[in-house]
Amino acid sequence: MGGVKALTWLALLVGLTVAACGNRAPATPPTAAEILNKPYTAAVQDAHFSLVAHVVSGNIAFDATGDGVLVVKPQQAMKFTMMTTFSGQVLKFETIIIGGKEYALSPDNPRWIVTSSSSSSNPSSLFKGSNATYVGEETVPQGRAWHVKAKDAQGNPFDAWVRETDGYPLKYASMMTQGSTFVATFDRFNTGQTIAAPPTSDIQP
Repeated sequence: MGGVKALTWLALLVGLTVAACGNRAPATPPTAAEILNKPYTAAVQDAHFSLVAHVVSGNIAFDATGDGVLVVKPQQAMKFTMMTTFSGQVLKFETIIIGGKEYALSPDNPRWIVTSSSSSSNPSSLFKGSNATYVGEETVPQGRAWHVKAKDAQGNPFDAWVRETDGYPLKYASMMTQGSTFVATFDRFNTGQTIAAPPTSDIQP
């Protein structure tokens, strides 16, 4: 009888434990601002991304695709290439952002043009913004992610998806005031990527 009674109490204890686990409230997600900061405090060193863009410049508009790399540590930097077809001609645009400077190479100029990088294009502010709002949890190809909406330093709206398990960036989508849109989808991490500024000899004076 003692053994039967012990088994009865054990079954009751297990049932109560399962019920408690089943009724446990889901974990509260971090704040929207905390989520946007996670890529900079996570273990990610560098991240490769594919790029889809719709570029509007004056009365010219075109779609482009490409890819690039975001380096978070040790020095924040970014580079990407965009390809498009315009009037039957394939055009290639390259951009490197490092050390507070933005280097651009376009089909109409054989040498890099350097300017001060804007706060919106600077890698250190890519996932940072104001008026951040938590949208919810979503499943993307690289895992379960927190989705946040915010505005960059120029007031342009953007959406960011950050992986819940490790704080890695998974997706970034922005819209500029003139109608340009950029969507970067991150797919490979910590592959040892490095970024350097173009040689001085290749930069337009």
